[in-house]
Amino acid sequence: MITLLNAAPDTGNQGVSALCHSVLAGLTKRGADAVTVADHGRGHRQSEWSYGTVNLVGLTHHRRFWRGDSLRTALSMVRFGGGYSASARAISRSKAVLDISGGDSFTDIYGVKRFEAMVLTKRMALAAGVPLILLPQKLGPFHDSKNLNTAIDILKQASAVWVRDAHSLAFLQEQLGAYFDPQKHRLGVDVAVALPERAPEILSGKLSHWLSPRRNFPIAGLNVSGLLCNAPNEAQRRFRLAERHDRQIEATARELLFADPNVRLLLVPHVHKPETEIESDLAAARRLIKRLGSLADGRVLAVTEQLDAMQLKWILARLDWFSGARMHATIGAFSSGVPTLGLGYTDKAQGVFDECGIGADVADLRDMDATALSKRAVESFKVRGHMREDLRARLDSIRARAADEMDCIASQAGI
Repeated sequence: MITLLNAAPDTGNQGVSALCHSVLAGLTKRGADAVTVADHGRGHRQSEWSYGTVNLVGLTHHRRFWRGDSLRTALSMVRFGGGYSASARAISRSKAVLDISGGDSFTDIYGVKRFEAMVLTKRMALAAGVPLILLPQKLGPFHDSKNLNTAIDILKQASAVWVRDAHSLAFLQEQLGAYFDPQKHRLGVDVAVALPERAPEILSGKLSHWLSPRRNFPIAGLNVSGLLCNAPNEAQRRFRLAERHDRQIEATARELLFADPNVRLLLVPHVHKPETEIESDLAAARRLIKRLGSLADGRVLAVTEQLDAMQLKWILARLDWFSGARMHATIGAFSSGVPTLGLGYTDKAQGVFDECGIGADVADLRDMDATALSKRAVESFKVRGHMREDLRARLDSIRARAADEMDCIASQAGI
């Protein structure tokens, strides 16, 4: 049995779900017949997914220590075979534990609780004496020296460490020193480039018409990030953006609509949360449509269906161009051959795009105000034909690299 940690499919963040489905689909294709995923439910359950049966076990960083899904409780029980903790039992019986840290969360920039969760999950595998394989992810930064030392200790004990950007590889080389082993410490691509797509069962009539191959107008897709737009002043300060992102994305939408009278804008949420919550992309998309007023009439549409990561990739693959700050939404688009402009609010998007050879197609929100970003987006949209040809020339090698990477991970995991 293989256990996957920190890729819970029930967070509402379809970027994390994309990581989960990419790994599980890849391992299943390579012969894994018993895969377990930690989520935020209770106990052990089974679920039928499009590529096979998946075991689910609850594992959450909370203070209800009497429950087996408590992360600290599970850690204490894993040394003794797991006891009444389903997640501890799964880990103690695994051939290998794969940990992807949500793609970018093995760092202390997101606060103490999340860093603790990243550390405790990895220590579960080490305490059980099970090989720990860190899947392609971003490492750091670490602002607290104690946290850095904790991370280094775990990295030294891991059986293999994969990173998805050159900066993280340099971090590994520098921090591990003599412990660095190029056979164990590898640079890869984000696993989500290999995410399968799956057609949604039901779409609204208008959305179906827009996505039809027989349409006579181009569709530009935009992700309106709830993280950056729903509390824009706070997000601007937190990420040091050049201007509030709600203004950046509104200016971008307006300029795209002005640049081509035939274009339609499809707003694609990639984080599904209740619209009262700050992370809700749909809430941010609805606010943008309202601000656009009559300009949006008949030309701007939001995807309101609660689609999973594979279904969203199916939609992204049918666009003529895409842009957004949710990185795994952009990965879903460019890995489908769709010309894509990534909007970076940290360094993570640049690293992933660089590794795929398209680093020039990232606009840094920390450097561009609303006017500069909107002009950059229009320039990108106008050369989408050239971008598509460039992507076609790159995709075979990107996909081959992702396949080789998963072959190696499967071998490391004993599959």
